[in-house]
Amino acid sequence: MSARVRTGAGLLVLTVTYYIAELVVGGRWSAAHPYSWADNMISDLGVPECFGDMARYGAATPRYICSPWHALMSAEFVLLGVLVFAAALLLVPLLPKTVAGQSIPVLAAINCVGMVLVGVFPGSAGEVPGGNQLRAVLHPAGAYLELLSGLAIMIIVARLFRVHSRYAATTLVLIAVTAFGMVASLAPNHLGLGAGAAERLAIDPFVVWRIVTGVVVLVASGSATSRRNGLSA
Repeated sequence: MSARVRTGAGLLVLTVTYYIAELVVGGRWSAAHPYSWADNMISDLGVPECFGDMARYGAATPRYICSPWHALMSAEFVLLGVLVFAAALLLVPLLPKTVAGQSIPVLAAINCVGMVLVGVFPGSAGEVPGGNQLRAVLHPAGAYLELLSGLAIMIIVARLFRVHSRYAATTLVLIAVTAFGMVASLAPNHLGLGAGAAERLAIDPFVVWRIVTGVVVLVASGSATSRRNGLSA
């Protein structure tokens, strides 16, 4: 495989920075009001205002929001979008020249736009009376773009590369988890999971899938290089 493809795969693996940023930013919340991985939304990590107890605003999802390192998380959202788009462009040689195959970079571009909107227009403003209405519209719009485009990419790739049974099966499992997370996010009481946990089940599978895909391509690249070296010897 070309250096171009290996670089693209490396960028996908690099999206693990999302989890690192979550841990770092979440760890900066006060001990009195720690970030809740079950109840707080992912985007709460990037909210610039210290809203405090959201129950006083009548928020649909009561929780505490005060993220001192919000700028790092917002920057990470933007970085994720850029990494996904750049990786898709670099991995084009692996895609079949069909409508489905060539739709992947387009969907990655949409995913990038969604993530940039999520990072540039932080969430929760719509839950506060008099909150920034531009953010209240563009943040959820970006989140839906990211979620739906990511789900579409996984579905198409599972179909295109179904001959690689273990990889395709892993992708299908992650698609199923995403679907369950979407249902849980919309269900009353979030099926008892907590709003944040339900959201993570909907969002995180695409992150995990990107990392897995990057590792699979890099391993395949290494195996191909070893076989070539063996033949040349």
